[in-house]
Amino acid sequence: MNRTLFSILLLSPLLLFGGTKEGWDHFETFVLKKDQIQKVAVYEEEKEHTLAFRWTLYQNGGLVMHVAYDSRRFQPLLYAKYRLDSFRIDLFSKPNDASPKEGENPYALLVFKAYDAKRKEAYFDLLIKSYGKSEILYERGK
Repeated sequence: MNRTLFSILLLSPLLLFGGTKEGWDHFETFVLKKDQIQKVAVYEEEKEHTLAFRWTLYQNGGLVMHVAYDSRRFQPLLYAKYRLDSFRIDLFSKPNDASPKEGENPYALLVFKAYDAKRKEAYFDLLIKSYGKSEILYERGK
């Protein structure tokens, strides 16, 4: 992929949304090399939750991910195509005794944006809809 096309792919979200993703409480872009772990701390009142993700294989346009959130483990396969580019993680369990309004349960959306074959790096957006119920801290990948 030439540099011009790659730059357009990376800048297109900025052009469309003016630098921020409207409607999201938190938005962060990450660039990860193979097996580089990115951790995100999510605080729900006094309780800390940890979201960690990394990628291990890029083959035939698909990116094999390893995602961990608290004690849950996932291994999604993401493509840089609409509807195949993202993975949703519900952040907090829904209360049993009360049903929140539809769509008000906080969640994170991990979006695969592009892969740079020369640098062997994958580009991700992490979008979090917290409805004001959480605090987010990012720890850069190692």
